[in-house]
Amino acid sequence: MTLANQLTMLRMALALVVFGSLMTDSNLMHLAALGFFIAAVVTDWVDGYVARSTNTVSAFGKVADPIADKILILGALIALLRTRELDIPLWGVFLIIARDLVIGGIRVLLSSQGKIMAADRWGKLKTGFQCGSVLGMIVLLVVMERMRVPGWVLRLPYHLTVLCVAMTWFSAVMYLRQSLSTLEKTWG
Repeated sequence: MTLANQLTMLRMALALVVFGSLMTDSNLMHLAALGFFIAAVVTDWVDGYVARSTNTVSAFGKVADPIADKILILGALIALLRTRELDIPLWGVFLIIARDLVIGGIRVLLSSQGKIMAADRWGKLKTGFQCGSVLGMIVLLVVMERMRVPGWVLRLPYHLTVLCVAMTWFSAVMYLRQSLSTLEKTWG
């Protein structure tokens, strides 16, 4: 297994640790979740850099990398839903999950046609925005456990989630447009 793929697998493990840490009622574990989340985001950048610079981009990496991203982001969002003060809309998390399931299904269909679709620039932008938004939500959780936070700041996770939903579905439309001709071959 290449170093890039090992880093992807590490990100999956870190995603589970982030989820578990956020599911506790411990302020210290929430702070640890913040550190683990940052480490996971760094591995996302590093594994792509390593794969490109060492010319070890693989089919496994093209599939596993976006899965690791989804486990990290969706796991953190689901765990953060426990904290009602963050006001993360459940419908928003549902729409993000629904998009990921739709695109996952399309990737399976495309692979049946011999095509492996790596994340495009819109998908990467979407993932970057989601990571930044979830990072902000975890930071807010850690801060609000230590001090009083103005009410308007507590509304930020709601608005960030709405923006994530919009970006998520926009990237899905771009992905569909890019793969439509190959998908049409699976309809007959």
